[in-house]
Amino acid sequence: LVHVVSALASPLIHRVVVSSGTHGNEYTGVYVVHRLDLQQEELAAAYPSLAVETLVANPLAHEDNRRFVHADLNRMFTVKGLADLSAIGYEPNRAKAIHSQLGPKGPDAAADMIIDLHTTTANMGCTLIVDEWCPLALHVAAYVQSCWATADGTDEADGLGDGRSMPFYILLHANPDQSRAPYLSSVGKNGMQIEVGPTPQGMLRADCIAATERALRLILRYLELHNNGRAPPPSSPTLKVYVDKGKVPWGAGPPGSSLPGSIVHPSLQDRDFALLRAGDPLFVRLDGTVDAYDGSLGQAVHPIFINEAAYYYSESGRGISMCEQVEWPMPALH
Repeated sequence: LVHVVSALASPLIHRVVVSSGTHGNEYTGVYVVHRLDLQQEELAAAYPSLAVETLVANPLAHEDNRRFVHADLNRMFTVKGLADLSAIGYEPNRAKAIHSQLGPKGPDAAADMIIDLHTTTANMGCTLIVDEWCPLALHVAAYVQSCWATADGTDEADGLGDGRSMPFYILLHANPDQSRAPYLSSVGKNGMQIEVGPTPQGMLRADCIAATERALRLILRYLELHNNGRAPPPSSPTLKVYVDKGKVPWGAGPPGSSLPGSIVHPSLQDRDFALLRAGDPLFVRLDGTVDAYDGSLGQAVHPIFINEAAYYYSESGRGISMCEQVEWPMPALH
């Protein structure tokens, strides 16, 4: 399931793993890595210092067009979880297999950078998800943000479009402890995720593929510049990001039903990253009662993953995520 796409001499960032299908019904990432497998010569020429590999992380779930078989694979990669030999099921075993290929998790990992590709049913545009524990990812995100709207050599000429029509955002997990990060991308020395939407599960959209590929190629371009000492410094000492504050869950449905007891209020649907204040409508209950946002995660927040289909699963965490928009200090690169 791991294919070497390009390889040359070992630089600061050498082994780059582009993973996909961590959630099996998110087809875009799998399609993108299939395209990468066909572009070996182009990748070797464009990024000669990088050894780029592709990975389909959850092939069984992908074959069955399911998010997961037994449990959410993208919640399996804490150090504690990887060490838990009592965990049974396909995804716990798959997580340990991936860890053995790309880890051990932390500074001694075999993978220098893991870029995990995801899609969402929510109106998230192209969102780079980075973590506080990974300063390099923040520098990469700043570079991608600065280049996003400009036509350049990353544009595809094969009919898919260039992806620039989607808005661009940066989502930050304020977690300085890599060992506690549960995501596949956290297994490497460095890691980040690309999240693109809206798109339904189990299908392909050209605009989502184009946006994913644009973000990926800008990331690879920065890493190549970084390896050659030519990466441009950040244009500002801070970076505009949305910091994840947690989720506001919706209520459970009636007994025996897998449906939620509330739906997203129509005034909020498709307004990811917009401002929501305490007292604004949030959910509509089964009986028609409107529940307002209670301010529990901040008096003014920015909802994301609004009505994300995957969050109907308790294993992935039900509800709507809330963020705070901040100017995050750019960290030093070690």
